[in-house]
Amino acid sequence: MSWMRRNWGYVAAALAIAAAVHVASVALLPRLVMMRAFALMTRNGGFNTMTHGKPVTAASRAVVRPSPDLLYSTCPYDLGPAGARLRVHARAMPDTYWSVSLFDAETDNFYVLDDRHATGHGFDLTIVGPGSPAPGIRSPTARGVVLIRTLIDDEKRLARIDAVRRGAQCNLLN
Repeated sequence: MSWMRRNWGYVAAALAIAAAVHVASVALLPRLVMMRAFALMTRNGGFNTMTHGKPVTAASRAVVRPSPDLLYSTCPYDLGPAGARLRVHARAMPDTYWSVSLFDAETDNFYVLDDRHATGHGFDLTIVGPGSPAPGIRSPTARGVVLIRTLIDDEKRLARIDAVRRGAQCNLLN
């Protein structure tokens, strides 16, 4: 106990530093992850542009922990201009499992639509920024990512599945 009395200041400082590092990492890590994701995803098309990825290999890393059974399409968005809206749509999607997931700038998933819950074989979504009076799916942050996953249920159908899913687009409105 005498050791603790002599060194209480060091112990308190160590605990304070540990708490500060913990809070900083919890607060900042998601933003750093998304900054890296934005940098990777905007290389080929920029913001508000759909990019359809190639089939996954062991070297693929544009999506965290990619699955070789899925094809990925991404649209990093920036709704920075006041009142900007993003339309994400596809007239048809492949006759296999697919999902559209929306992530905000802090890696939080705030919306999902899949083939089982969609009306018809496609989708038409409008994403609006925080505070926008326009109707649509409200993104908690001005920046985020639309991630479309499409299951390759049969390698023989890969070309057809890939061709159909490439019809998905995102376009900035306003």
